[in-house]
Formats: sequence, C-alpha cells, structure tokens
Amino acid sequence: MTILYLILIVSSALLLGNEFSVAAFIHPSLARADHKRFLPAIQVFAALFGTIMPVWMGLATGLHILLTVLTWNGDPTANQYMCAATLLWIVIIVFSVLLPVPINNRVKIWKMDSLPEDWLAQRWRWDFYNWIRVVLIMAAFLFLVLSYKHFPG
Repeated sequence: MTILYLILIVSSALLLGNEFSVAAFIHPSLARADHKRFLPAIQVFAALFGTIMPVWMGLATGLHILLTVLTWNGDPTANQYMCAATLLWIVIIVFSVLLPVPINNRVKIWKMDSLPEDWLAQRWRWDFYNWIRVVLIMAAFLFLVLSYKHFPG
C-alpha cells in the first residue's frame, strides 16, 4: 500500500506543479506584453494539455478511489483525509469539465483573423478557473499527504 501511496503522491505533486506553473508563470508571461501576439503559443498549450490532462487527472482520480477502497479499514483519521482527497478530485474533474475545459476547447480552434469579440474575457475567465483548480488540487494533495502520514503501514 505504501508504494501506491508514494506513486499517487509523486504523480499528484507533478500534476500540481504543472497546473501551478501554468497559472503562475506560463500564462501570465505569455499575456503580459501582448496577449494577442502570444495566442498561438497559448493554443499550442491548450491542445497539448487538452490531450494529456484528461488522462492524467482521470488516472489520479481513479487511483484516489482505488486507494480509498484499499485502505478503508485502516486508521480512521487516514480514511477521513483520503476520503477528503478523493472527493476533492471528483469535484476537480466535474469543475474542469464544466468550466475551464469548454473554454480551452474553443481557444484551440480560434483563428487569429476572426477572434470572437469576447476572446480576451474568455482567456481571463479560463485563467481564473485554472487558479481555482490549482487551489483545489493543492487541498487534495494536502489531504493525500495527511492520509499517508496517518496510514499505519
């Protein structure tokens, strides 16, 4: 069980680091000087992460569920933290599918010569939703680590 915990902790830490770097460094850097000029780069990231992140987040959620089931009869405190982490991952998936993903899907196919009137507002909205997702992932990661800390194995 310890190996599964460690795999999930490392994977979740990498995922958190990726989402944080996009929110704190990549998007602000690309948008700082001229948002429109760097839109093609943002579209490349949108396409790449639009392919990778559903798989990565889905696997993270699945592993959280699996670990919750496998450790259910263990320490009650560890179970509570693990349940909190798992529920947060379910919320993260639902939140992502409902709010940032539809914007991401639109951004990927925009044409530079015919951007929607509210294209910049959509970009800022995606950034705001991504920050919310980062905070949720941070909380889920914290609960996962706390669960591991209380795990008797």
